[in-house]
Order: sequence, then structure tokens, then C-alpha cells
Amino acid sequence: MTFEPNDTQLDHITREKCQMLRPDPLNSRIAIIAVFIAMAVILHWIEAFIPRPAPFLRLGLANIFTLCALYMFGGLWGLVIVLTRVFVGSLFSGSMFTPSFLLSLSGGIVAALVMWGLPKTLFSPIGVSVGGATSHITTQVIIASTIIVRHVTLVHLIPVLLVVSVATGILNGYCTEIILKILKKEKRGLP
Repeated sequence: MTFEPNDTQLDHITREKCQMLRPDPLNSRIAIIAVFIAMAVILHWIEAFIPRPAPFLRLGLANIFTLCALYMFGGLWGLVIVLTRVFVGSLFSGSMFTPSFLLSLSGGIVAALVMWGLPKTLFSPIGVSVGGATSHITTQVIIASTIIVRHVTLVHLIPVLLVVSVATGILNGYCTEIILKILKKEKRGLP
């Protein structure tokens, strides 16, 4: 004895199968955030090997993925990416709990909070990135001059470092815009 479904039952079975094949938005979000974290950690680790004149001067390329998360999922996820990137990246580069780690952590947290707080309707990813970059370097100089070096003369470097951070902020913001446009164009089951 075989079971032959009628048209109504067949339609119901087809709809159920289609729903099972549709990607779950929560799983898509988790997967995208995991990729953003992995990419941010990789860039953070690679940047540790680029020669720089001061331990706190970096291009900040890992912040591209913080910005992407910020625009796609909100500020809390941007902060999660920063914290994960700093801890895992510092672990890989061997700088865990060093002055460099403290500078990276403090600058990253302040930058993520500033970028989270900037209204996305008024600022493009480039503007938000510049805000994050300038707050990051300012925080690092303040931490370095008050806690690590304990000498106020480092504060005199802020104007020069702000120029550098504006340039890197523009670069990272532009890269973020490109990635967001590609993801929006593809939009295969993205939340």
C-alpha cells in the first residue's frame, strides 16, 4: 500500500521543504560576525609585523570589520569584535597584558564607543571611521603619557598623530563602504 498525496497535501509538503531550505537569519548573523572577527584578528596580527615609529601607530585595518559590524548589526557587535580582536590578536602576537595591549584595548574600546555613538544618518562610514581613529589615537596618547611613560610631553604629539589618524580613518572608512556595498549587492540571506 503506497501513500499518494493529493494536491493540497503536496502543496503543504513543498512549502515546508522550502522553509527548511531558507537560511536562518540568526545563523547567518552569527556566521557573518564570526567571519568579521576572524578577519579582524588576522589583520590585527599582520599589522603587528609592520614596522612603525611608535608602538601605538598602526593603520587600524582591523577596524574595517568593526565598522561593518557596527553598520550591519549595531554598536554592541562592533564592541564585541573590538574586544575579541584585541584579546585574540594580542595572544597571537605575544603582546598579551603588555603596554601595547593596554594601548590597543583602551583605544579600541573608546573608538568603538565613539563610532557607536555617532549618528549613522549624519555620517558616512568614512566620517564614523575618522571619528573612531581620532578618538583611538587620542586615548592612546593620554594613556601612554599618564600611565605608561608618565610624562606629559607626549601630549604635544597629538596634532601630528591626529593628521595620521584622519588619513587612516579615511582609508578604513572607504574600505568599509566598499565591503558594505558588496554585501548589500550580494545579500544572500543576510540578516
